[in-house]
Amino acid sequence: MSTETTYHSLEEGMVEYCTTETPVTVTAEAPLEMLAAQAECKPQELKSRITLNSAKLLQEHRVTNLHVREIAQHLENQSDLLQMIRRSQEAQACAQERQAQALEGTQAALLALIQMFRPALKDLRKFLQNANSPHTAPPAAAETGEGAEKNVRPQTEDAQ
Repeated sequence: MSTETTYHSLEEGMVEYCTTETPVTVTAEAPLEMLAAQAECKPQELKSRITLNSAKLLQEHRVTNLHVREIAQHLENQSDLLQMIRRSQEAQACAQERQAQALEGTQAALLALIQMFRPALKDLRKFLQNANSPHTAPPAAAETGEGAEKNVRPQTEDAQ
């Protein structure tokens, strides 16, 4: 018994399928009504439509699967990117914590230096005030006005 094969193509290069139909052979033993019933049950046009629809559905299924894979890959990439961002933010938080600790240490060191130099600065200020103030007479002479001439600083050769 030979079969008849028909090849169909949906959209260029996308889906190819074939339909195979066994030809009906008429024998003397087969009643004519049986042949008519067999022809009505499986007409070629109906088979072709079913096959065509099946091929279209198969192609749509393949395209959908491709889209699902692309979306899954995209989501995977997004997840990887989010994990890298999270790790980067964690590293930045650690660096900021170390910077804060270093700043606290620097502030403590500066405060200790200020406290250490405060008495020395007071002494230096007193020294500079005493060095810059005019030579004064003893307090009794200053009260009576005596020695007022002594309050005037003599000019040195450098000042002239």
